[in-house]
Parts: sequence; structure tokens; C-alpha cells
Amino acid sequence: MVDATAQSATSRLASAEEYRRLIGHVSKSLRNAKDIRTKRGLEQLQRVQGEVVDALRELHRVKKSYHQLSHIAGVARDKAADAQSRTRKSEHGIFHFKSGLHKMTTKLSARLRECEDRLTEVRNEYLLALAAVNAHRQHYYTNDLPLIMEQMDGDVYDDLRRHFTLLCGTETDTCLATHRLYSRIWDSAAKVTRERNVQQFLQESVSFSKTPEFNFQPAPRDKVCTLQDVCASEEEGCLVKEAKKWASKAAKDYKIVTYGERALQTLESRLKLLSGETSLSVEQKMAEVQDSVRKAKLSRVKAEARLSLLSVGVTGIDRWLHGAMNQAEEELERERRLSEQRKSTEDFSEDEFELTDFEDYDDENGDIFTDPVSASGVCVYPAACRVIYNYQASQSDELSITEGEELQVIEDGDVEDWLKVCNSCGQVGYVPERYVQLLCLPAEDATQQDSSISSTGIRERSGSRGVARALYSYQAQSAEELSFQEGAVIHLIRCRHGEVDDGFWEGELNGRIGVFPSLVVEVVHEEGEEEEEREEDEPLQTPTMPPYSPPVPIPSPPGCSSAQTSTSPIGVEDKLQTVHMEVSKLAETGASSHNSPELCGSRLRPCRAPPPPPAKGSSTQP
Repeated sequence: MVDATAQSATSRLASAEEYRRLIGHVSKSLRNAKDIRTKRGLEQLQRVQGEVVDALRELHRVKKSYHQLSHIAGVARDKAADAQSRTRKSEHGIFHFKSGLHKMTTKLSARLRECEDRLTEVRNEYLLALAAVNAHRQHYYTNDLPLIMEQMDGDVYDDLRRHFTLLCGTETDTCLATHRLYSRIWDSAAKVTRERNVQQFLQESVSFSKTPEFNFQPAPRDKVCTLQDVCASEEEGCLVKEAKKWASKAAKDYKIVTYGERALQTLESRLKLLSGETSLSVEQKMAEVQDSVRKAKLSRVKAEARLSLLSVGVTGIDRWLHGAMNQAEEELERERRLSEQRKSTEDFSEDEFELTDFEDYDDENGDIFTDPVSASGVCVYPAACRVIYNYQASQSDELSITEGEELQVIEDGDVEDWLKVCNSCGQVGYVPERYVQLLCLPAEDATQQDSSISSTGIRERSGSRGVARALYSYQAQSAEELSFQEGAVIHLIRCRHGEVDDGFWEGELNGRIGVFPSLVVEVVHEEGEEEEEREEDEPLQTPTMPPYSPPVPIPSPPGCSSAQTSTSPIGVEDKLQTVHMEVSKLAETGASSHNSPELCGSRLRPCRAPPPPPAKGSSTQP
């Protein structure tokens, strides 16, 4: 009995030391994690409170302007009333000076109307700003503050409850003698919840129990407390414009929030596969996206508050909002399809996902946050780009570029960080990807491009032949032909009529579709087709040049590549005859043809590492 008691006591002492060590380690780790979360939460709380303070400052500025204009309108109103009374008194006098009094009365009345209109506008602005600030404050107390508190707390209470439960459960199973003591601890540990702590904190803090709300404070002589339209016509009034503006703003914010949530899902799935320093960059990007989504939600709440106030005096707000939301849904669905198409057609993986186009969200004082097409990352080559750093070519297959120059991206290199581009002079070469910035299409152009692709259908997808560069300038001979300058980049649509190549290709340049002689262009990028798949091991072929020279280069001013002529359409034979006549004239003058050195045979794309971009301070302006 004594030996068993001593052995049990030794076991209990060892267990106590192990419990003390585990509890000390866990409490230290929990304390460190909570300190980090508290620091981040306080920084975020300062930013959110700064936004509230900025909104209050803007409200104070509008309120001050409103009271100043109200005072000016009151002075103008008194002067107008005094002039009218003097006019009435002068009618009963001996000498009548109606002309001067009438002019003064008219001038003061016009001044009064102007002051009243301006006062109405500022009052409307004050009311709208007041509604936005109230919504902002409400959102701060109901959304931002609880969210920040939850982020600061993290899982500390769940961890504490889990460790207490584990400790108490183990002790209860191993020692029935202390069951009563650890049962009380078990019950106490079950009460350690975040909800209970928050409830107790709110009960002790009176400032959080009552949410303040700002009310409209009219000027001493102002009897109007609601929104008023300046114009008599409802369709042309400022309130209608404001309603349409904020309906569109709410729809755009909804679109931003939806895309941000999609981006967060992608980043979360990627974060699970990363660790170490790589995961820190992803976490930082997730924090930026979450902040942008939060700002978009706040902007939408403020826009809806304005719309709610505008709906009292303006009809049709629900229709405008419904239309804007439908358009946003369509754009989101289109972007989702394009993203899925890109993942299925290209060698896309989650590791390649970079949220470079999802910039920080700007409030309603600026423009909208970012173009959806740019945010979606869908840029189909060829695409326009702008040079952001100077680069001097060091290899024969590279191209020298100047900061500010606009180029056309034709294709990627064999490895990352290289792009094949074409400049305005028609020169083609490889440049580092970090030295240029892609210029994606705006939302309107993306919509037109999507509708254009839908209308042309299978014809463009199955018959596209890639991109060609003009070797010579060419002037259209009929309305169905294209005019272009030397070096222009043309998107090829069709290169043959059935199985016969008649010498004229169909392409697109600056939104205009037409035909042109194949002799005056060279192919710089071909899309895969069935006949080219059978010849994928052969070098890229260019159109066979005849023994004579191409058409006479005809200078044309920039931006006239899509010019049309009034000549009626002519047949294929007439086109060839016209081209041959021009070729003969050029041959007589001894003109020589230009051949692209890049297309004489197969070339290896650069597989070397590109140079790092220079520092911002070292870049020189062109």
C-alpha cells in the first residue's frame, strides 16, 4: 500500500511538472500571437477611424458652406424686400423715379433667385453628405469595429477552451478523487467564450452601447429639411442625375466585392500550398484585397443610403439600380467565362496567379477602383503596352526601347519575364517583361470586343491565322480594302477562300475589317490550325515573294489606317491587276523589297534571365 501510494505520488508529481511545462509553453505562444494580432488590429482601427474623421471633416466643410450661403441668401432676400417696399412707396409720391427703382428691384430679384438656387444645391449636398456620414458611422459600429475586434481576438478563446477541456478531461479520467474540483474548473472553462467577454466589455463601456446619429441642422431662416430639385423637369434635374450616379456606384461596388471574394478564394487555396516567406507575401496580398473589399462594401452602404434618401423625391430609382446590377452581373459572368477559358486553353496553374491588377480601392471622391477587364487579367496577344524603363539590346534578337514608347506585344518568350514586341517602325524583338506595362482594354471596349467575338462566332475562332506586319504602306483601291502604313500590325482573319489562295487576305486593323494583298505583309505570329499542326516541325513560312516588287508605298497621315474610299467594290481579278500595275511601276523605278530577318528561318527565343528593372530614381524621361 505504501509503495503504491509513493508510486502514485511520484506519477502525480511528474504529471504536474508536465502540465506546468505545457501550460507555460501554450500561454507564451498564445500571448505572442495575441500581441501580433492586437498590433495589426490597432493599425487597422486607426485607418478606419481616420476614414470616419475624414468623413466628418467633409461634412463640416459642407455644413459651413451651407450656412454661409444661407446667410447670403437671407441678406439678398432682405434687400429684395426692401426694394419692393420702396417701389410701392414711390408710386404714391409726387416725383416718380420708377425706372431706377424698377431696375434695382429686377437686379435684386435676380440675385435672390441665384442665391436661392445655390442654397438649394448646397443644402442638397449637405443632406446627401449627412446621410453618407450617418451610414458610415453606422457601418463603423456595426461592421468595422466588431470585425476588427474579432480579428484582434482571433482564436485565443477557442484555444484556451480547448486546452482547458483537454487538461480537465485527462485529469478527470486519471483521478476520480479530484473529480469534484476539476468539474468546477470544467464548468468555468466552458464560460470562457468571446461572446461573453464582448458582452461584458460592452456593458462596461457606455460609449459602445448607444450609437450616435447625426441629424440635419437647418439654418435659422431655412424652413426646408428635405431634398429639392433645382430644375423643374424631373428628367433633367440634379436629383435624377444623383440617383443614376449612385445607382451605378452601388452596382460597381457590388462587382468589386464579388471579384475581391473570388480573388480571396484563389489566394486562400494558394496559401495552403505555401509556407515560409512565400506565404507572407500572399498573406499581405490577402490583407490588401480584404481592405479593398471592405472599402467597396462601405462605399456601397453609403451609396445605398443616398439612394434611400433620394427615393423619397425621385421615382424610378429601383429600375435604375436593377438595370445597373444586371449589367454588373453580366460583366462578372463574362469575366468568369473568360477566366475559365484562359485556364482551359492555356497552361495555367494556381502558382501562376498574381493579383497585380487588383489595386487599392478609392472612395467615391475619386473614380471607380479598377477596370474589370484589367482586374480579370485577360489580355489576349497582340496587346498594347507602354515602356516604363529604358533598355538597350545586348543580343541580336533583342529590341532597344525608350521610356514612354508604346509597343505591340506579339507573344511570350520560352521562359518567363521576356516578351516579343513590335514597335511603331515595324521592328520586332524581345524585351524584359518588367520593363513594360500592359495596357488592357477598358470595360466598354471589352464589352464591344466580347459582343464582336459572339457575333462572328466560329468563323473568327476557327479561321484566325495570327498577326501580320506591313512591309510597305498600302492605299485601299475600294471600300472593302484596308489602308495601312509600313510597320502596321494587322490581325489576320482569313488567308484563303476555301482551298484557293487568291493573293488577298482578310484582316482587322483599328477595329476595321477588310482585305489587302498578301505580298505587302509578313506573318509575325501564327495561330495553330489543322494544316499547321501537321507542319509544326517546319519553320514559319512567309508568303512567297514574286520576282517583282510590292506596291508603291503611299504615305498617309497617322490614324488613317481605316480610311475608306468612295470607289465601288471590284472583283478579285481587278484587284490583282491594280496591284500588278503598281508593282510594275515600282519595279521600273528600281525599288527593292524588304525582307524580315526574323522570318527567314526558325529562331530560338531567349532562355536567359532578364536584367532587373532599374531604380525609379534612375529612369530618365525620353
